[in-house]
Amino acid sequence: MRFAAHMRGSLATLALALLVLLGLISLAQADRPRAGAAAPSGRLIQPRGHAGCIHRTGINRCAPGRFVTSPEDVVVSPDRRFVYVASFGNHAIAIFSRNRRTGRLTQLPGRRGCLHHQPADPRPHLCTRARALGGPAALALSPGGQNLYVAAAGSDAVSIFARNRRTGALTQLPGAAGCFGAQAGGGCAIARGVNEPTSVAVSPDGQRVYVAGRRFPSAIAIFDRAADGSVTQAAGPAGCVSHLGGFDCATARGLASPEEVVVSPDSRDVLVAGNRSNAVVVLHAGPTGLTQDLGAAGCIARGGGPEGCGVGKALAGPSDLAISRDGRFVYVAASVADAIAILHRDPATGVLEQRLDRRGCISQSGGGGLCTRGRGLDEVWGLALSPDGSNLYAVSSKVNMLSAMARDKATGRLTQLPGRFGCFIRAGGFGCPDGRGLTVAVAVTVSPDGRNVYVASEDTYLGSVAVFRRLTR
Repeated sequence: MRFAAHMRGSLATLALALLVLLGLISLAQADRPRAGAAAPSGRLIQPRGHAGCIHRTGINRCAPGRFVTSPEDVVVSPDRRFVYVASFGNHAIAIFSRNRRTGRLTQLPGRRGCLHHQPADPRPHLCTRARALGGPAALALSPGGQNLYVAAAGSDAVSIFARNRRTGALTQLPGAAGCFGAQAGGGCAIARGVNEPTSVAVSPDGQRVYVAGRRFPSAIAIFDRAADGSVTQAAGPAGCVSHLGGFDCATARGLASPEEVVVSPDSRDVLVAGNRSNAVVVLHAGPTGLTQDLGAAGCIARGGGPEGCGVGKALAGPSDLAISRDGRFVYVAASVADAIAILHRDPATGVLEQRLDRRGCISQSGGGGLCTRGRGLDEVWGLALSPDGSNLYAVSSKVNMLSAMARDKATGRLTQLPGRFGCFIRAGGFGCPDGRGLTVAVAVTVSPDGRNVYVASEDTYLGSVAVFRRLTR
């Protein structure tokens, strides 16, 4: 936490403290719901005790979990029975069963409860060993839940697992089919465009897997997916697209340091958050790979950017994307802008546009009147839409916060839920209740049944998986 510079003189310090206290009181009063007001739909509550969070040692009244240090991502199986956590600090995947009524997580016993990347594990009975799991950063399940794909940033690789839908257990595909790495080794096949992968996505039709490689050449790797979950990468431009066209990939604008990749509901378009380009890129999926339209139709960037993209705002440092089920709206977590940008997508062409009035974004400060004002959006890093499309949830890695918003399905506009319903923050404050397990929150997901919200927070010592119940009218 950063503290203000020390002021000389006790009176000056006392005056400043009084002004801050009065400001916080005013903020809390302004955000307090009106007496008798109905509780909003999509509000969250955190269960008490062990049901509310999981931590590696069980501190902060959380349940203890094995191999859950610095969790980076969390996904829920389509059947809603299992949850998988990418544990960056342990080089592991932790596996939990989920109570479909309460959302509570219970780690599977013994070696079934985790996969661990360590060639010479001194405690082999604790976890199942796996290859190319160094620093797992992102997870993606296939549409039917048959496979789990892992982007392992520390291994410069993507790993592929078959999933037992009855038990939730994971088994890595054998030999070179089980992992694809940027370099030879570990029995993995070699792939292009997977240098420091930060995101992985499976197309809704199950035909392709896309991986965002952040480090040079800043690329999206394209894998064709077979019925058994195995993947292959085509040679030449059909197998990858990059910012600079290196590694014999196709070239695209706005792709510098891709942080997130998602696929449209119709599987026709691939959207990428180009973090250093301050842009969201639109790539069209075809039999020969991915292509980009010329000019503004191919990307939207802050102020248009230097690469000929369409003009957008509140797009500095895009880190995550969420797309509505009807494919008409795209939401962008802009970590540098402290904002969520709201983009309109043409389902027929894939082109993205943004309103340039306040309805085009919601931000921590209101952007000087350019955006709707929100709370808890300092360095917003992760987003998730509820299955019914009524709510969007966002996490802030800087202020350890989870924000809840109502969404207008017709216009895409976001409105933060009022008062204490609109946020959780570690230790409480700013009109928000205490949220355990939110220290450096980086990823959020909503269960397919809409009953729960799960948050992964990556702090080395306090990082946890937080569990929230979602309440609707």
